[in-house]
Amino acid sequence: MNISFIKIILFLYLHDNYRKKQQNKHFSMKNKYIICLIVAVLSLYSNNIRSQEISEEISDYTQLNPEDYLSITLPPLDLLFANARNNPAYQLAQNRVRLEHKLLTKEKKSFLSFFSLRGSYQYGMFGNDATYSDVVTPVVSTYTSSAQSSYTVGGAVSIPLSDFFDLSARVTRQRINAHSAELEREIKFEELKKEIVQLYATATSQLTILKMKAENVMLASTQYKIIEKDFVNGQATSGDLSTEKTNQTKALEEYETTKSQLNTSLLMLEIVTHTPLVNIPKIKK
Repeated sequence: MNISFIKIILFLYLHDNYRKKQQNKHFSMKNKYIICLIVAVLSLYSNNIRSQEISEEISDYTQLNPEDYLSITLPPLDLLFANARNNPAYQLAQNRVRLEHKLLTKEKKSFLSFFSLRGSYQYGMFGNDATYSDVVTPVVSTYTSSAQSSYTVGGAVSIPLSDFFDLSARVTRQRINAHSAELEREIKFEELKKEIVQLYATATSQLTILKMKAENVMLASTQYKIIEKDFVNGQATSGDLSTEKTNQTKALEEYETTKSQLNTSLLMLEIVTHTPLVNIPKIKK
């Protein structure tokens, strides 16, 4: 249901109750509680609608299984660089470039301010009411009217010398401003590319390390199961079992730490580049 439609319903309800109040001079506490409840529900619904409207661009890496990490392949850097142009920082710099170019176009036409045109048009009814009388003539009244129209057209030229000799310089200054905005945009893009390269290299390294950590976990778990069986059969001591359990726990901790670091790098890379890196469900930003 559209939130605007709900607001209209609430407004009509309040208006109807207010009209009844004016007519009956009575407004029960029950109606007040109903209105407060509607307002509260509407507020919660409105916040929920706004949260649902947020763009889903971040992958939910909690949905990944350990096997999924082994198949992750990062897209090429060229694709990430191209998608980084959707980053708000780059878009802001791009808007500055557009603005400066619009101002440059305006400055190139600034000589038109030396000329001005004027025009007017008038239309109306002209009326004349006259009364005449003398000693032998009774009072005679006459009224005449006619439609009249008029128009004027003119032009003027006013050229301040300071503005006239500054025309070329103003265009040059604005051209420099436009070029400066383009350079600022490129600087921002270079900063984004450096950040992407750093995150990309970090994520690539962490992917390799995570695969090795996963192998260590498998080996540690296998070794623990072997020692556990030997302990049950009386071929291993409790010290041996404790040592292998410690090794297994340490391997799991190192694996989870590396996975957490990898998830952070991948999430940061997605945020900067606006590029989904894996095909998994999304979460809201």
